[in-house]
Amino acid sequence: LLLFLIFLVVQILLFFIHHIIKNSVAAIKLSPDLYLLKPGEDYHKYRSRLLLQNSTESDIDDIVRSLGSMNILLEMFNDSDYVSAAPHSAALNVFDLESRQNYVFTIIFNSTMVHSLPVLMNIVSNLLLRNLNVTESIQIWSNPFIQNLPDTIFRLEIYFEAVLLGIIITGMPPYFAMDNAENHKIKAYTQLKIAGLYPSAYWTGQAVVDLPLFFSILVLMIGSLFAFHYGVYFYVGKFLAVIFCLIGYVPSVVLFTYVVSFTFRKVQNTKEFWSFIFSVTALLCTVVTEVAFFLDYYLVTTILHYVFSIFIPIYPLIGCLICFIKVSWKGKRKNGGYYDPWDRLLVAVIAPYLQCVMWLFLLRCFELKNGGRTVREDPFFRKCFTKAKTWKFPDVSRDENEDEDVKAERLRVQEILSGPKSEEVPAILVSSLHKEFDERKEFLLGRKIKKVATKHVSLCVKKGEILGLLGPNGAGKSTLINMLVGEIEPTSGQVLMGDGSFGLNSEDDSVKFVGYCPQTNPLWPDITLQEHFEIYGAIKGMSQSDVKEVIKRIASALDLKDHLQKTTKKLGVGLKRKLCFALSMLGNPRVTLLDEPSTGMDPKAKQHMWRAIRAAFKNKERAAILTTHYMEEADAVCDRVAILVSGQLRCIGTVQHLKSKFGRGYFLEMKLKETADVQQVEYLQSQILHIFPNANRQESFASILAYKIPKEDVQSLSHSFSKLEEVKHAFNIEEYSFSQATLEQVFVELAKEQEEDDSSFGTLNSTLWWERTQEDRVVF
Repeated sequence: LLLFLIFLVVQILLFFIHHIIKNSVAAIKLSPDLYLLKPGEDYHKYRSRLLLQNSTESDIDDIVRSLGSMNILLEMFNDSDYVSAAPHSAALNVFDLESRQNYVFTIIFNSTMVHSLPVLMNIVSNLLLRNLNVTESIQIWSNPFIQNLPDTIFRLEIYFEAVLLGIIITGMPPYFAMDNAENHKIKAYTQLKIAGLYPSAYWTGQAVVDLPLFFSILVLMIGSLFAFHYGVYFYVGKFLAVIFCLIGYVPSVVLFTYVVSFTFRKVQNTKEFWSFIFSVTALLCTVVTEVAFFLDYYLVTTILHYVFSIFIPIYPLIGCLICFIKVSWKGKRKNGGYYDPWDRLLVAVIAPYLQCVMWLFLLRCFELKNGGRTVREDPFFRKCFTKAKTWKFPDVSRDENEDEDVKAERLRVQEILSGPKSEEVPAILVSSLHKEFDERKEFLLGRKIKKVATKHVSLCVKKGEILGLLGPNGAGKSTLINMLVGEIEPTSGQVLMGDGSFGLNSEDDSVKFVGYCPQTNPLWPDITLQEHFEIYGAIKGMSQSDVKEVIKRIASALDLKDHLQKTTKKLGVGLKRKLCFALSMLGNPRVTLLDEPSTGMDPKAKQHMWRAIRAAFKNKERAAILTTHYMEEADAVCDRVAILVSGQLRCIGTVQHLKSKFGRGYFLEMKLKETADVQQVEYLQSQILHIFPNANRQESFASILAYKIPKEDVQSLSHSFSKLEEVKHAFNIEEYSFSQATLEQVFVELAKEQEEDDSSFGTLNSTLWWERTQEDRVVF
């Protein structure tokens, strides 16, 4: 709309400038008193008497009377030397014909008087009229040249406005037709597909909005162009050409914008980037074509016009506008030939229709390649390509130090896949899921490394179970979730969800078993919470009454009643996460994937969210995978916990089982009142080693020292505390804590492996980020 207003303002500005200049210079009436004296006047600086010379052989009283009736003061002159009579403005020498019925006039005028010649011609014309007994007189005016602009000037004006229109309209589509790029970035598109929306329905819905909007804007802009110039250039043939070109151009450009929107992974500001590219391309094409035209290279102009119309989808309308403007130049001759712009107009009208077919085909291809898998068979985008998935299971050498629980989980998955189908089928089954990203040459080392995101992960989730997926940033949690929702294609492995393979079951019921809460909020900023519920409810096939009832229950459970009519851009982070969780539970899905659902919430909101999650999964037919960084979240919500490190499953089991299994030692943490020097720290460490000989110093932070204490070094807790009290008083220690190893320490220890592996195995670089819990700590 802003670009449309700019174009409209430019047209109005040119219109008013033209009329202001036109009206600022008044027309001049070329009457005799402009240079000649009237009867009764004796002298004027710039006017004089009219010299009248009689070269006839009779009197010319009739001429004298006629000149008198024109209020012209005469002076008879009989000399042939007019210079001697100067200064005078004009003179008339009267001759008669042989028939003596008419006169012949010789006009002598002063060339320094700009309008003296037309004034004298008008006087002679009126004399002849009076000689014919005509009572009317001829009056003449001189209009400035700018007030009677020739047609060429008007051509250039509309020509400039047509080029400006073409450049402006090409920059418009990316701003309203590239929502797909934003939907992919915030994962709204994945959320819509998981909810059961067909890709073809998604694109059709986009087009239903974008096509009328773009068409309306173009009609208004072209209509304003005709409105300001209809008196000169509005012809039926050209108007029909514009209409036919416009009808094809609108879907062609919108579909082309949809196709290039798939560059969102490589272009950050997709809308601004492509708007700039479109406008610059239109400008360059126009400049190149028109320079060739004005240099009279008509063949080159025609070839360029054909090439641009066919291969540059944003050009045809500009070419069409320029061509029908030049129809009035049809007679321009060059080397005996004629330039006919109608010869070039046809390709500009037809090209967009042919391009529409190509863009539809490319859109389908890009959707198949980059759109990810869907939970339903699409009648347009998937029909010809739907076939049984061929899962890859390469031979994998197993680690000798593989955790026994991880091994048991892997064998259990293999047994379920190979054995007969039992009554108890897991809700989620992941078998040897592996993902390697494309090889990339490392800049500093000059070698190629593989980016491994997940390493042959196998696990299953029973109905009624919540599996917590823990790991530091870059451990592969989000990649695993993205493979489960079909956004990323795995390198090898298999995923089964619900009662069959994900994305291949075309039954209507299949769309109900997956709920997804991504790490990024898939919310539209200008839509209210209630509208989000209504949109996703409609996609999942819920009736309006059911949606209203669900909204009431969810708003009550998650404390959203006061925010239903607010747009999401006005909500805090915590409320947005609540909404994402609520949308994932809409439609009672049997499988739910929660990617860090409580990120950004305050402690109270987290507790509220955890209670809501536990309440939602009381139904034993539901199952979920929840990724998190928080140990207390896993402890509060999850039935089992799996820890990923460097893309590899390191341990799995219930929270209590992992505590019992890995909690065989103690953890000592001491906080110094002030930062100690190196000698004091070494002496303190020697005292700790004296108390706990096998103590292993952990990573320390400034004034905090941490030690891992084996269980065999602690013979008696009372003895250990008494010794620690002695150390506390002997050294400058503010406080210390001595506790059993918790799940948090297990997580931290395993996370250190990833930091060590990052440099040698080429896994995804990450920054270890974790939150220390105060649970099970004794502070003195």
